This record gives sequence, structure tokens and C-alpha cells, in this order.
Amino acid sequence: MSDLYTLGAFVAAIVVLVLLIARFKVHPVATLFIVVVSLGLLLGMGGEGTVELVTAGFGNTLANVGLLIIFGCVLGKMLELSGAALKITETALKMFAEKRVPWAIALASVVLGIPLIADTAVVMLIPIVSALAYRTGISMMKLGPILYLGAYVMTSVVPPGPGPLASASLLDVSMGEAILYGLAVGLPGVLAATLYLSRTRTHVPPKPEFVEHLAGGPGTGSAGTGTDAPAQEEAPRVGLFGSLLPIVAPILLIVTAALAAPVLPEGSPLASAVLFVGEPTIALFLACLLALPLFRGRWRDKETLNDLFESGLRIAAMPIALTGVGGALATIIRETGVAESVAGSIENAGLSPIIIPFLVAAAVCTITGSNILGVMTSAAIMQPLIPELDLSPLAVYLACATGAQIMKHANSSGFWVTTTLSNMTVGQGIRSIGVASALSGVTGFAVLYALLTFGLV
Repeated sequence: MSDLYTLGAFVAAIVVLVLLIARFKVHPVATLFIVVVSLGLLLGMGGEGTVELVTAGFGNTLANVGLLIIFGCVLGKMLELSGAALKITETALKMFAEKRVPWAIALASVVLGIPLIADTAVVMLIPIVSALAYRTGISMMKLGPILYLGAYVMTSVVPPGPGPLASASLLDVSMGEAILYGLAVGLPGVLAATLYLSRTRTHVPPKPEFVEHLAGGPGTGSAGTGTDAPAQEEAPRVGLFGSLLPIVAPILLIVTAALAAPVLPEGSPLASAVLFVGEPTIALFLACLLALPLFRGRWRDKETLNDLFESGLRIAAMPIALTGVGGALATIIRETGVAESVAGSIENAGLSPIIIPFLVAAAVCTITGSNILGVMTSAAIMQPLIPELDLSPLAVYLACATGAQIMKHANSSGFWVTTTLSNMTVGQGIRSIGVASALSGVTGFAVLYALLTFGLV
């Protein structure tokens, strides 16, 4: 089987994948399965061999990542329903002067974007942001997109977000490295996007339904904080330390284990304990336990111990299925000679190898509208190519994560949620969310390129 045929089959498979999802609205899991099986048959694996590879790839991938995604999604749901997310936002707003409100929102969004999906953060906090826009006169074309972009970037680059978590597992990148370097490329992206959005001059007022309770004027309620927003009145009152602990603790445990493993005596009780609690699955489960006190006396209720967990499982179902089928795709690519053909073509074209995962992720995200699908699919495609491209798994992970931010537009649920709730038109959404998301991805990739140039990744 010629290299040209192998490469052609691979390119055709990617085109079909994108078309089925974006044009014909076929569910991504079904689409990936169709593409994986078709690719195996086209590349001579045979019916039985294809099924064996798909099953092995699916099972091996879920064995590594299934519980991680479940506990990550459950943790996000707990922080949402306990009122912890609102508390973090309220505190961030109090830390900044009125003219620095956009940066307060960016800070809160970054913190919440680690455990929460960006769409959820917007739906939860848009009443508070709208109240701030009403009181300060700041355009919703600034504040709404900033609220979305901070969480969006973190959801793309830092575990335990389902996309980066699955991507890091597929590429065999340690969670400690994924978190530290994800922040290294993600935070400059948020900074660049916030600077761009802060310069917006078009004034967009908040939606009337979010500010009707403020009809008494800017002096109504707690000035500058939005603490009288309806969504916040319904939430339990929780402390800042308790709200941050379930977010910070697993990150510290995972990073500590990654840094301490090489220096602690191998097999010692201390090393065993540090490595155990720093194992990502255990760290995320401990984070869920640390979130229980946020519910105060309600933590013993069935709604908290059972129903809330089931809500997290429902959120986790699609990322788990996508990751499993993505693992099957990686197995097919690795076993059929596609990796060598693609690597040879890249070398002949004279391209820098790091550009490839970035562009693949950007194409999937832009066409399908999903950054989670972008980072997971590109990681599955690139994983078998790593040895041929002479890149570290960490570099490929960061390229996928930054590329998957480009760009949000009218085919994205997050774009519509933010645009609609921020009272913007589609054109205003493209100028704000679309441009800012592209800017964050390019900035993050520029940081990655610098790290790669200096041999740091």
C-alpha cells in the first residue's frame, strides 16, 4: 500500500469527520466511530482486525481517563450548585476598583474556568455582570465576552477541564506538567484577549430582564459588586477559603507529586503517600469530598450525595465517549502506517512540526464550534505521530490546547449563550468573542513556540 494512498485515506477521513459533524450535524461520537472503522477497512486491517483495534483503543483509553473525567465533571457541578462559583466572583469584584471591573471579571473567570465549562460560567454569572454594567456604564460588549473568554481559555488548556484532561491522558502527559505549562500558555492568552476587549468602544447595555430589580438607580443595593443579583440571593452563603479549596487542593496535590517524585526516596512511606494523593484520580475525588462542606447541613441529603453525582455523570458521558473513540482513532493511525506517511509529507513541505497539531486543532474547533472536541480530536490524531515528528508529548498537548481556542463564531453554543445573554448582535459577537478567542490562541501558541525554541518543552 503506497504512502500516497495511505495519506489520501487519512486526509479524506479527516474531511469526512468535519463534514459529518459541521454540515450534517451527526453526533461526534457516531461520526468518530464511522471514521475510525472506515479508516481501518480502507487501510487493509480487515473487518476482524479493525474491530479488535477499535475495541482495544477504546478500552485502554477509558481505563486511563474515565474516572478522571467523571470526578472532574462532578466537582464542577458541586462548585456551581453550592454557591462557591458566585463567592469567588463576588470576592474578585471587591478586590478591584470600579474602573478595573473587566480585570476582576477576567480573574474570576480564569479561576472558575478550571473546574467549570465556560458556557456554565456565563449562564451562572451573567446577572452579576449585567448589574455591574448597569451601575458602571461599562459596555456588555466588554464584560460579557471577558466573562466567557477567561473560562474558555482555561477549559481549553488546564485539567481537570474535560478537553485538556482527556488530551493529556491520550498523549501521556503528566497532569502536573499539563497544569503548570497549561497555565503558562493560557494566562498570556487571557491577558491578550482581555486587553483587546477592554478597548472596545461600542456601548451595549445589559438585557433589561437582568437589571429590572435595579430600577431604583445606581445607588440600589451594594454598589459596584452586583451582590443583589437574583441568582446570588438563591445561592447558599459560603466562605472564600472553602470555595477555593476544592479547586486549589487537587492542583497542589498533583503538582507536588510531580515535583517530589524524583527527589523523595523511592518506596519510602512519605513518597508512597505523596504519590497516592497526588495521583490525578485520587486528587480529584478528594476535591469532591472537600466540596461537600460547602453544602453545610445539606451535604448528607440524597440531593447532594446521589442526585448531584448523577448530574455530573450526565455531563461526563459525552467527553468520556469522545475520548474512548478518539483513543480508537489513535490506535488505528498508529497501526496502519499513517503516522510515517504524514510525517514524511510534513518534512517534504518544510513545515515546522509544531504547526501541525496547532492547525489541526484550530480547524476542528473553527469548523465544529467546539474547543473540547478540537483539543480531544487533534490529540487523538497527533498521538501516533509524536515519534515521527520528533516533538515531546507536552509540546503537542500545548499546541492542541492553544489551537483549539480558534475561533468561536456562530456555530458554537458558547458564542450564542454569551452573545444572547450579553445583548449583542451576531456582528458584535464576532468582533468581540471571535477575534478575542483567535487572539488568545495565537498568543498562547507564540508562548509555546518560545518555550520550544529555548528547549523548555
